[in-house]
Amino acid sequence: MGFEAPQTYQFRIPVSDTQAYRQFGNSVVVPVFAAVAKLLEPKIHQAVTLRQRETADGGRSR
Repeated sequence: MGFEAPQTYQFRIPVSDTQAYRQFGNSVVVPVFAAVAKLLEPKIHQAVTLRQRETADGGRSR
């Protein structure tokens, strides 16, 4: 996904940096974000469970 590099002209962003960052932030493809979130979900659950166990044991095990 995305755009190929321009061949005949230099690409310029005609808005302020702040506005450009907002626009770029809105350019994340939703299915990609959903796939990444699905991959991270088990790891997040593991981290939460580990943190709960450490808290119940009175401290971190590191």
